[in-house]
Amino acid sequence: MGMEFPPVEWVVESLIPATGITALSGAPASYKTWLVLQAALSVASGSQLCSKFATDQTGVLIVDEESGPPLLKKRLTALSADSELPIYFRSYQNFSLSVKKVEELLELCKEFEIGLVIFDSLVRIHGEDENDAGKMAGVAKLLSQFKAAGIAVLFTHHNRKQGPGRSNPAQDMRGSSDILAAVDCHLAIRKKDDYLIIHQTKLRHQPEAKPFRLDIVTDGQLVSLEFAGEVDEAISSRNEAKKCIPDLIGEQDDPLYQQELFEKVRASDVSASDKLLREVVKDLVKSGEIIERRGEKKKLFYSLPRKSADQKGKTDLPK
Repeated sequence: MGMEFPPVEWVVESLIPATGITALSGAPASYKTWLVLQAALSVASGSQLCSKFATDQTGVLIVDEESGPPLLKKRLTALSADSELPIYFRSYQNFSLSVKKVEELLELCKEFEIGLVIFDSLVRIHGEDENDAGKMAGVAKLLSQFKAAGIAVLFTHHNRKQGPGRSNPAQDMRGSSDILAAVDCHLAIRKKDDYLIIHQTKLRHQPEAKPFRLDIVTDGQLVSLEFAGEVDEAISSRNEAKKCIPDLIGEQDDPLYQQELFEKVRASDVSASDKLLREVVKDLVKSGEIIERRGEKKKLFYSLPRKSADQKGKTDLPK
């Protein structure tokens, strides 16, 4: 209690602690690599990330076993990268975490004044069973050596295949729960149309940030990710469900049973509880956008309003 400790320092304000391990997880094609590359550019230049989050300028090392040099160059060009920035790469060099490899990287960090090391992705840089807590604790121990040296670590990781239930950003990361336990910060990324939703599910240093939206802004061949404000998940899910339910019903030849409809909604990457979906369906029935009918055993079925004789079957309940 008598000891004095310095305030928390950040590589990226409230997102990437300067002496910590940060995980960025998401499904395939969810723009994980785009975001870490934009973070690297912002940190290396000392500019705001996504026109919102302040950075502390430092050199960046990217250990890439996911994309390869040609794709990295293409994406960096799209992000308008300045080739003079202090960003260094080890790409497609069969890097694998070990005591010796960590020592080599620490020497590089010291030589080139690197304060942030990015690994893309975690599964590509070790050969352990990611479902084995003991094995993953060993991987975390190797990564913590950067933390001990005052160097921030950011790694990308994949999500497990989503089941029919509601998505939980804090638990969707693939592998042992020890992966989440070992990090200081966890960011979950989800792509929706032309924007991203970011959840900060864990942060040791202060309360987690509210979910926020990043717009994918394109201008010809150029791409950037721009902060678009905090997100009310309940309102967002309600709007998404209200938009997709009539479309899903319209794709069917027969009326849809309620639970089958809810499963199709979630399969469309809409995160919503049964309670919320029942409320949305009730609103759509009230507005006349869909029709509700009861079948055997009081089961609820939904169809679109009949517009022509050709659509007659869509309001007939399955036998």
